[in-house]
Amino acid sequence: MKKAYLFLLSILTTLCLYSEHILKEMIIVYHQINKMDYTKLIKFSYSNTDFLLFLILTIVLYLFYRKYHNIPKKKGYFILSLFFSFFLVFGYSYSILGNTTLVFSNIVLLLISIIKFISYTYFINILLNFLYLKIKDLDLNKIKIPKIMKTFKTKYENHPYLYTIIIILILWLPYIISFYPAILSPDPANQIKEYFNQVTHYALSVKLIDPNVLITNHHPVFHTFILGGFAKIGYNLGSINLGLFMFTIFQLFLVISAITYMLIYLKKLNVPFIYRFILLLIFGLVPVFPLYALSSVKDTFFGVLLVFYLIEFHKLLTNNNYKFINYLTLCLLSLFMMLVRNNGLYIILFSFPFLIYFVKNKKLSLLLVLISSLCLYFAHNKILLPAYHITEGSIREALSIPFQQTARYVKYYSKDLSKEEIKAIDKILNYETLANRYKPNISDPVKNEFNKDYTKEDLKNYFEVWFKCFFRHPLVYVNATVNTVYGYFYPNTSNWYIYYDYHEALAESRFNYHYNNLSIPRKILSSYGVAYPYIPILGALVNIGFITWTYLFLLVTYIIEHKKNLISLIIPALSLILILIAGPVNTYFRYIFPIVLSLPLIIGLTYYEIKKD
Repeated sequence: MKKAYLFLLSILTTLCLYSEHILKEMIIVYHQINKMDYTKLIKFSYSNTDFLLFLILTIVLYLFYRKYHNIPKKKGYFILSLFFSFFLVFGYSYSILGNTTLVFSNIVLLLISIIKFISYTYFINILLNFLYLKIKDLDLNKIKIPKIMKTFKTKYENHPYLYTIIIILILWLPYIISFYPAILSPDPANQIKEYFNQVTHYALSVKLIDPNVLITNHHPVFHTFILGGFAKIGYNLGSINLGLFMFTIFQLFLVISAITYMLIYLKKLNVPFIYRFILLLIFGLVPVFPLYALSSVKDTFFGVLLVFYLIEFHKLLTNNNYKFINYLTLCLLSLFMMLVRNNGLYIILFSFPFLIYFVKNKKLSLLLVLISSLCLYFAHNKILLPAYHITEGSIREALSIPFQQTARYVKYYSKDLSKEEIKAIDKILNYETLANRYKPNISDPVKNEFNKDYTKEDLKNYFEVWFKCFFRHPLVYVNATVNTVYGYFYPNTSNWYIYYDYHEALAESRFNYHYNNLSIPRKILSSYGVAYPYIPILGALVNIGFITWTYLFLLVTYIIEHKKNLISLIIPALSLILILIAGPVNTYFRYIFPIVLSLPLIIGLTYYEIKKD
C-alpha cells in the first residue's frame, strides 16, 4: 500500500512539472489560457516529445521517496516547504502571464495548482530534511585529496595570502585585459558626469539647492567622489581611460582583499582545506565575480564592506578579546556601508540590534558604535552635503510600490477614475502616458515622469486616490507588487545578470572613454557570463531565487540547531532581500550581488559552528 502511495505521489509530482511545460507551450500556440479545458491539455500532451524525460523523472522521484520518506522531519522545514511551494505555484503563473491566471482562472488550472502545491510541499519537505541530515553527517576532513593536490595543499596552507592572490589574478587576468579600462554601466557613467558637474537625469529629477551644483545624492556622493576622483586624475593626465583603470585596480584590490581575508579567516577557524579550495575555484571561475570586480557599480564596493562587516560580527559572537581597534573598525565599516549605498542605513538598523542582543558583556560598547556611526552618517547627509549645496535624491525612489500599483490600475481600469482623481494622479505621475509607461517588472519608466515640482498637497491628494483605488480593485495592487518581487523567491526566472557592454554616456560628453581592440575575447567572456546561469546545477550559484532559499534554509537550520546567535550573521542578507521587495526592479542581480559574495563565508561559518560542538 505504501509503495502504491509513493508511486502515485511521484506520478502526480511529475505530472505537475509536465503540466507547467505543456501550459507554457499552449500559451505560445493559442495566446490565451482561460478557455482551455482538460481535453485540450491532454491532446496537446500527446505530441510533446519530452514525455520520456518526465517518465524517467517519475522513476527517480519514486526511488527517492521510497528511500527517504521515513527520515526524521523537523517542523521548521515543513513550514519552509509550504513557503517555497507557494512561490513555486504562484511564481510560475506570474513569470508567464504576470498575474494569477494559471492558478485560479478555471477549475482545471485550480485543481492542477492544488496538486502542485501538495506535491511540491511533500517533496521539498523531504528534500530539506534530507539535506539537513547530510550536512549534519558531513565531515569534510574525511574527503581524500588527490595526490596531485597534496603538494599544492602544503604550499597553499603555508602561504595562503600569496597563493590566493596569485590564483585569483591569473584566473581574472583575461577579464582585466579584455575589458580595459573598466566596465561602465549607465549608473557609474552618469556618476562620473555628475562629478564633472554635467547635467544628468538625476539632477533633472529633483529641485536643486543650487542650480550651479548638478551633483545629487541619488547615487551616494561618497562613492561618486571616489569613482569621479579617479576619473579626474586620469583626465588631468590626458586619458580618462587611465583614471578609470586606476579605479579598477583600486576596486580589484578591495575585492581580492575581501576574498583573501574570508579564506584566511576560515582557515584560522580550521574549516577544512577542501571547502576553501572549492571557494577559491568558485571565485576564480564563476564569471560574475571578475565581471563585477571590474564593474564600477557601488554594489561591488558594498559587497566588499559586507564581507568584512560579517567577519567582525562573527568575531564578536565567538571572541571575548574584542579590542578598541576592533570596535573602531566595526564603526567605520558601518559608516562606509551607509555612505556607499543609500539603503545601507536600513541594513545597519536591522542587523545591529540582533548583534547587541546576542553578544553578552559588550552591549554598551556596541550601542556606542551604532550611535557613533549613525551620528557621523547623518552629519554627512544633513550637514556636510547641504553645506556644499548637494541635493538629496528624489522621494520617488521610495515610492516604487504605490507608483507601480497606480500605473497598473490606470492601464486596466482607467474608466473607473473620475476627472478629479485623474487630475490628482497627473500632478504626480503624468497621467497621459502613464498606462503606456507601465512595465510589470520595473518601475523606472513610471518614476521617470515623476513631477519634481509637486507640493505636499499634491502628494496628499495622490495618496487619497491611491487608497480609494485599492478598495475598488485590490487584486490590481497585489499583481503590481508581486510582479516586482516574485523573482527573489522563484528560482525559475532571471531578468538581468551581468554588465559587459560599453556605455556611451561618457563618449557623448566628449570624454575619450573606450574599450581596447580585443573585441573577440570580450565576446567570448561575455557569452560565458550570459550563459553561466543556465548551466545545470552550477548555474544555481548565481540564481537569485536559489540564493534567497539558501538564506532561508540557513535561518531555519540555526533555529533547529539552537544556534540562534548565528541569525545575526544572515540578518544583513535578509534585510537586503526585504528592502528589494520595495525596490524598483524584479530580480536585478546587481542589487543582490553583495549577499552572493558573502554567502560562501556564511556557509563556511555555519559548518564551523555546527562541527565545533
